[in-house]
Amino acid sequence: MPVSCRGLFRSALVGVLWVNMTVAVAQDADSPPPTGTELLRASDQALRNARGLAFTVRREGSGAQATREPATTARVVLWRHDDADRAGLTNRAGKPQWSVAAFGLIASPDGQDEPFPFAYTLDSSQAHFADTIKLARVEAESAYAGNLLTDSGAWSALQWLSDWETLVGRPIVDGAPRVPPRFDGHVLVGEDATRAVYVDLTEFPGTSAFGAWWYLGVADGLPRRLELVYYDVRTADNQSVGDGISRLTIGPIRRLESVQQVAHAVRQAAGLHDETNWLDAGDPTLVELLDEEAPFTLPEPRGYRTLAYEPPQPARTARAPQAPPLNIPAPDFTLKDPQGNEHTLSQYRGKVVILDFWATWCGPCLMVMPELNTIHQKYKDQGVAVIGINAWENGDPAGLMRARGWDYLLLLQGDKVASDYQVTGIPTMVVIDPNGMIVQRKVGAAQGLTAQLEAAIESARR
Repeated sequence: MPVSCRGLFRSALVGVLWVNMTVAVAQDADSPPPTGTELLRASDQALRNARGLAFTVRREGSGAQATREPATTARVVLWRHDDADRAGLTNRAGKPQWSVAAFGLIASPDGQDEPFPFAYTLDSSQAHFADTIKLARVEAESAYAGNLLTDSGAWSALQWLSDWETLVGRPIVDGAPRVPPRFDGHVLVGEDATRAVYVDLTEFPGTSAFGAWWYLGVADGLPRRLELVYYDVRTADNQSVGDGISRLTIGPIRRLESVQQVAHAVRQAAGLHDETNWLDAGDPTLVELLDEEAPFTLPEPRGYRTLAYEPPQPARTARAPQAPPLNIPAPDFTLKDPQGNEHTLSQYRGKVVILDFWATWCGPCLMVMPELNTIHQKYKDQGVAVIGINAWENGDPAGLMRARGWDYLLLLQGDKVASDYQVTGIPTMVVIDPNGMIVQRKVGAAQGLTAQLEAAIESARR
């Protein structure tokens, strides 16, 4: 059978990629395997050491996330500020750490609409984006860079960097999460050998994802892919539409070392729009309008006007819904545990009872459950019962609790009980005194929960 030149080239390319991956695995085999924490901290340092970067971003969703994830293609250029002290897009005080130029196209999940373009820039003092609806170049002080990032659509390409402090910087680089990141082995992303690191996000505030996989380049430690995992995605009326993954791929990555290289890279990035019809025929393109002396200042396209960004006005204080009353009798109920045994609330009369309303898909629920298990262990022989009421569920609550080592009582199919207790959000914890009266409610995951519940226990036992 004749072999084509294309076939020979493909075979050679596959061979090169295989050799690169084999070398990477062999290098790791010569030394103790790295931990996930070590790899992410090294990646953070690699970002801090980078002077400038240019790369392409592709983003898409799979599973349930494919129905709501915008498909994005973008070209991004980053240039690190001299006074930057963090790796992410902004530091703890919200000050930008990078100058940014991002040009991209976003397609609707169903593919019915024409992809719309976005153009976003950020320097040390100002952010700009092209509003293709108002035909305006919107500008704002850098303090509102995040607002413009969202409004422009560029967030879809830069989420990994804008969320770096939430996902990596504060919890992993500065702290030590309860469940440490896990090194999951080697994965080829494009032509780059990477190390995969899984991060359990259930105890991370600021994200609704359940977990994340970071794919970090073996050669340079820089991220090549981020996959955010969403379990049991739900609609606004709490209907389950399944699981999904948001996948963002970064690369190929080019390092930039001079302002001349930066200006050239920004012009290349802006060229992504040359084939779109967002400007009128014959109008100068962004590439033609860009000032090489100020590459991170978005030019004003012909027919556009420049508008100052108007920060959203503070919302009027809405009347908060009235909280369910305290010091009323707790509604009785009967539910089964995973073994099929029935448990009735009234059989715990004479004890302090903590009801924990939760579900496996609820990240904040999983954040507080270790604290509830600690309270269970501490007080189980002192007349206190911690009971998990699983509601709005389509997963395996018993399996999850078993895997996490949480052993307080679990009762299933508690949807009606949640309604009877006026539970509108989870986690909700209800404290019942020995006389069967509701004496305390706690909603959500917040610092100091253990101390608050222990104080409620001691008060209820008086």
